[in-house]
Amino acid sequence: MNGPLIRVAVADDHPLVVTALRDCLHRSARFHIACECTGGSELVQALDRQPADIAITDFCMGHGDATLDGFNLLNRLARRHRGTRIVVVSAQSNAAIIRRAVKLGARAFVSKEDELDETLRACFHVMTSESCYYSPSIRAILDDAAMVDAPATDLTLRELEVVRLYAQGMQLNEIAAKLGRSVSTISSQKTVAMRKLGVNTNTDLIRYAYENGLI
Repeated sequence: MNGPLIRVAVADDHPLVVTALRDCLHRSARFHIACECTGGSELVQALDRQPADIAITDFCMGHGDATLDGFNLLNRLARRHRGTRIVVVSAQSNAAIIRRAVKLGARAFVSKEDELDETLRACFHVMTSESCYYSPSIRAILDDAAMVDAPATDLTLRELEVVRLYAQGMQLNEIAAKLGRSVSTISSQKTVAMRKLGVNTNTDLIRYAYENGLI
């Protein structure tokens, strides 16, 4: 496929993943790696300095980045870099998270369980089509979820984010600082989420998060 170079920004908090993505993109002469980042804040700042055609990013980047990942990162990218097509490459396996990520602007969602070449396919797709690209594993997750009533779909975006971060081991005050909300608001959102999910203890909430792929 001939044409101008496609500038790509890559972000993942695991160096081996960044290396694998770089090597994958280098299989095509069409792609130029504009920057390699280890967190969401670094990615946004890099795009501020040097815009890219595509941003490939993980969804959860808890290592070394205290402020920006998940829905917050997608929101920031959609607001500040409208011309950048977002490709999420993640181990995420929750259909509600995937669907909300797309609603927030992700143009492709690739599972880390799929072949690396799926990232190349996703990048070419978002440059040539307005439709969203799903890798085979992600498509299977969405198809399975369509056949059942997944409780997580009842949670709001903010409630999902609170549950996800709490299950990762963060305290309410840490979640509040990360998301820019008050501790009372975070506590209320956690309580509402537990009621919607029909769980009564923190242990049950964390178990739910693990069983439903929120972390």
